[in-house]
Amino acid sequence: MVIKDAVLESEKTRIKEFLASAGLEYEQNIDRTIYIEDEGDIVGTASTAGYIIKCVAVLPDYRGENLAGMLVGEILKRLNDDGIYYYQVFTKPEYRAVFQSFGFTEILDTDKVSVLEGGDGNINASLDKIKKQVYFNLGINLENTGADIACIVLNGDPFTEGHLRLAEYALNKHRYLIVFVLEEEGSYFSFKERYALVYLTLKPYENVLVLPSTKYIVSRATFPGYFLKSVDETTEQYAEYDATVFKKYFMPNLSIKKRYVGSETSDYMKIYNEKLKDVLGDKVEEVERFTEKGNVISAKTVRELIKEGNVDAAAEYIPESTRQLFRALVETHHE
Repeated sequence: MVIKDAVLESEKTRIKEFLASAGLEYEQNIDRTIYIEDEGDIVGTASTAGYIIKCVAVLPDYRGENLAGMLVGEILKRLNDDGIYYYQVFTKPEYRAVFQSFGFTEILDTDKVSVLEGGDGNINASLDKIKKQVYFNLGINLENTGADIACIVLNGDPFTEGHLRLAEYALNKHRYLIVFVLEEEGSYFSFKERYALVYLTLKPYENVLVLPSTKYIVSRATFPGYFLKSVDETTEQYAEYDATVFKKYFMPNLSIKKRYVGSETSDYMKIYNEKLKDVLGDKVEEVERFTEKGNVISAKTVRELIKEGNVDAAAEYIPESTRQLFRALVETHHE
């Protein structure tokens, strides 16, 4: 038995069928797949999406032969060769021990899925770093006090007047506000550009802290539907995972009392908001989108106006303090 790379569509088709027989789906954002054959039959496979290991499955008759260990060891080698030294895995609970033998530690475990991480860094280290930033910027020692902190998670592509009003709405109800800006690329504006627009708009608000989202909140790997703008059978699972991690780790460690979200129109974001409500209960509030002159303030509308070449109209939806920067960024994109 040898480990092979799935390159041909015919190979991927066979792997999809193999995974389906194991109750798994070959997911949309997979970028690498390896598999093991025995006498022409696929007996095991594993895939990656960035730093995420997923779709691990071994034929039941071969589970005593450490095929899962062989696949994981090879996947880790491939990731290291690509300069990736931090990993997460979404796997069935039956494979949890295999990953633990490679030094992985558990993030979340349910009866359907185990999520573990390994390599360089972990969620507790990320939270400790955020705690230091909260102390340095807001003067709150989260080890000693239960501060009244609200939270907003946004992509901000770009940061609009609607986003600003949502932040002000949350601040009117809480003493402090943390705004997480999604780090993933793939939007019209880059992460650095989106972060700058959010940071500069909210800088005058002394009780607001703007931070990168970390790997643990709405990443391309952990919630691909958000970035692929599509819905498949895994969308609800990923949305529930993302919401549960936020509840289990971010809310208690950062003294977050409530998360605020804007109402959504797209199917994948409607699912996400509903899962947030299911998991967080009364610790999340969905706020109706704000309007200007009868029009809903939407980042999507801004991007559409940019595409049409109507930058002046697009700028009307941007907070006044960052309109000049917004225009400069749009010009850079058009060069």
